Amino acid sequence: MSILWPLQGVSHCCRKLQKRQKLYSKVKSIYNKLCIHPPLDSSMSLKDKVVIVTGSSKGIGFEIAKEFSENKDAHVVVCSRSLEQSVTAAKKIKGSTLALEVDVTDQSSVNRFIEKVIEKFNKINVLVNNSGYPYNETIWNKPFHEGTIDELLKIIDVDLVGAVRLSRAVIPHMLKYKVSHSKQNNFGNEKRLSSDEQGNDIYESGMFSLDNSEEIDRINSGGVIITISSTPAISGRTGGFPYTIAKAGNISLTKCIAKEYGNSNIRAYSLALGNIATKATYEAISQEVRIEAAQEAPMKRWGKPEEVAKVAACLADDNFSFATGNTIVIDGGTVLL
Repeated sequence: MSILWPLQGVSHCCRKLQKRQKLYSKVKSIYNKLCIHPPLDSSMSLKDKVVIVTGSSKGIGFEIAKEFSENKDAHVVVCSRSLEQSVTAAKKIKGSTLALEVDVTDQSSVNRFIEKVIEKFNKINVLVNNSGYPYNETIWNKPFHEGTIDELLKIIDVDLVGAVRLSRAVIPHMLKYKVSHSKQNNFGNEKRLSSDEQGNDIYESGMFSLDNSEEIDRINSGGVIITISSTPAISGRTGGFPYTIAKAGNISLTKCIAKEYGNSNIRAYSLALGNIATKATYEAISQEVRIEAAQEAPMKRWGKPEEVAKVAACLADDNFSFATGNTIVIDGGTVLL
């Protein structure tokens, strides 16, 4: 037996090891580029984030602002067309709030509003487009052919174009926002032995410590835009066509943002609401209509504004980091997708 045989065997094994390590290095490189790891404690992912909730001086908007501030430790911008009402609402919320006024139908008002938010916090992480044209029973119950174009345009200007104005104003700031982290996710121990002729590192084992600071930067960059829609935008409705058309536009707006800015880690969602018991709706109708509306849903009741707020906060959380463009129906099971 040749005395060189053991050495030849060792050489052969080394070449195989080098090939495996080259493959491993390529896989690791691809893995580093493609994998995005969520924060280790996503339950705190909204802490100190800046959240704008339009139309938040009362109703659903107020409950959303309260949820983000009191239960998620976010900095919340409470705003409406009336500064006085915004201040009154903000005082009722525990935590960090900023009361401002904004008219979503006026671009100059929107611009001034965003400037004040940036001046105070230097960033915007979450936008909730909640402003809506006041509930009008006459418009809501009008047949399509009796509704007017003026009514349609007024409602669209608030519910749809207003959401467009705010979204366009905050997106440039969401694109700029980036936080540096140095935390690592440890997957095991690695020991670099040497480099091959191509410059690829050779490791002792396949376990390694992945420095994912770049990926965490991406998680903390971008933002979330949530727009309030309504179930008639999905299922249709007899009467109230201006509201239905405007709310259907909100869903399309969400899809546009999700598709165009997903690569920049900007997520977008719509909340299609059913019968939610706010003063603007529940107290504006008769007891008979309230009971009839409650029976529409399999749950046989009206929803609560705070239930909508909980969903909005969950969507903004990093637990939903790989979901975007979705329409979440909150109506007790009446409309099923």
